[in-house]
Amino acid sequence: MLNKSVARRYAEAFFSIAREAKQVDEFELELDKVMEIIEGTENLKDYLAHLLIPAKAKKEVIGKIFAGNISQVTLNFLMMIIDKRREAYIPVIVEEYKELADEARNIMKAQLISAQEVSADEMKVLAEKLSVSTGKTVQLQQTVDPALIGGIKIRMQDQIIDATVAKRLEMLKEKLKQVKIS
Repeated sequence: MLNKSVARRYAEAFFSIAREAKQVDEFELELDKVMEIIEGTENLKDYLAHLLIPAKAKKEVIGKIFAGNISQVTLNFLMMIIDKRREAYIPVIVEEYKELADEARNIMKAQLISAQEVSADEMKVLAEKLSVSTGKTVQLQQTVDPALIGGIKIRMQDQIIDATVAKRLEMLKEKLKQVKIS
């Protein structure tokens, strides 16, 4: 597992450049394009991660692929990552950058886990209620987990709201254990 704090430092550095240039959104789109090309080009990810290939060769390849597709600032950032031998961190750096951009926009991502598909209207209402309670614009991403039996579970950053049937049964079980029969 890659060290997320290393990726966070690179993302913060690039984000500060983007904010200074007032191009946070543009650079985010460029980073998305970089990831799309890296993931979509056969063997490029493996090539970048290969430890025996010199940084100079990697930079030449990256220069040929991305010159004209992204700004010089983003290209220079990629070259610096290669110089520092942190190519394997690029996907994590991009994710960290997106998190920083969302924080700046006052957006919070949350995951809704439910036993069945939740309708778009219900998702919208739930997102609005969460937005009011957090003071941020909440964007919900839904995951269906039939093992939940019923109810929902919401994950927002380090907070979990568990309103599943399994959790309620567990709480009921604990209450019943505490009841004294005379």
